Amino acid sequence: MPVLDTSREAAHAQAMAYRRMGPSRRFRSACEMSETFRRVAMDRIRREHPEYTEVECRNQLIWELYGIRRER
Repeated sequence: MPVLDTSREAAHAQAMAYRRMGPSRRFRSACEMSETFRRVAMDRIRREHPEYTEVECRNQLIWELYGIRRER
């Protein structure tokens, strides 16, 4: 997938850095980015729906990520 908000040079430098990491470090980096994304998404859901309980926030995140509606 092309990067649309980064210069070609920066995208190339990033790709080269990922290649140098090796598989296990790339995997760890992907997991960290995924966790960061979920944390940011949960913060947004909490801001947009202060009336939601923690379970409702998690259910909303599941809906947004996977399209699955969960009821308590």
